[in-house]
Amino acid sequence: MSLLELKDVSRSFWTPRSLVDIALGRSPAVLRAVHRVDLAVAEGETLGIVGESGCGKSTLARLAVGLQAPDGGTVLFEGRPMSGPDPAGRIQMVFQDPYSSLNPRMTIGALLEEVVGRYHRELSRRERQAEVREALARVGLPAETAAKYPHALSGGQRQRVSIARALCPRPRILVADEPVSALDASVQAQIINLLQRLSRETGITILFISHDMQVVRHLCDRVAVMYLGKVMEVAPVEALFDHPRHPYTAGLMDAVPDVTRRRGTARQPVSGEMPDPYAEIRGCRFASRCRFAEARCAEPQRLTETAPGGLVRCWKAADATLPFSGGKTLT
Repeated sequence: MSLLELKDVSRSFWTPRSLVDIALGRSPAVLRAVHRVDLAVAEGETLGIVGESGCGKSTLARLAVGLQAPDGGTVLFEGRPMSGPDPAGRIQMVFQDPYSSLNPRMTIGALLEEVVGRYHRELSRRERQAEVREALARVGLPAETAAKYPHALSGGQRQRVSIARALCPRPRILVADEPVSALDASVQAQIINLLQRLSRETGITILFISHDMQVVRHLCDRVAVMYLGKVMEVAPVEALFDHPRHPYTAGLMDAVPDVTRRRGTARQPVSGEMPDPYAEIRGCRFASRCRFAEARCAEPQRLTETAPGGLVRCWKAADATLPFSGGKTLT
């Protein structure tokens, strides 16, 4: 059984109507940020969610942690439906901007002790302070960090504090939404290595949201690729990079010069602009930018199983003649 599972999950947003729209009887525009997504996360794995800006990654993260409720479908934790944030704190989130997620008027020690006290009320004051010191040590920060305020820390240190705070309830799942995108490259590497070490030492499950394909390849066990609210491909990380089955996946990797794969083939980054996210798209959402699109791409497509252990939403995925297929047919 999967530890976290999203079944046919959707989340839409309605734009407010102007007085002119109301007078003309126009319906509000609907943005389908996440549309009928099925995704399962196994205990102990690190699952990466990748895609361009606006593809629904952050909305999916908020649905997974219970900060937003789905319009349709169900989010399951340990096989049971979630109706909001887990009261026991077993699912925690690390946000993109560590500074805005920390109270600037509280010391780091007070911030962490507040979280420990909320989820472990049985602990004494001394025991809570010991938990704070342990949490700081776990993320590589000295004990004296507890006496400092957020503004006195660097960006990397603040993100370490954010991770420490997320670990204080002793969660089973850590949802990290672009946790390194606001950091310098050298600091990014430190935070990624920290997450990798925590996964290895504690067995914590990580849902890692990112647009950086190199980071995802280094950290994750499996990867789900999203485009306009839909999951286009899911595969083990090495299989995805060596033999991408969806042209959107291949285009994302071709846009990153340092990603090494498919030697001897010309790079073909994704070109063109995303279609109107408010538009109703019946068929493949990527068809308007896909150089392999054909008439049947206007029809709805389902995720189909690939080998080994992957899923893809594309009619052409089994075509071994395509340059992004890796020359292997599906089994």
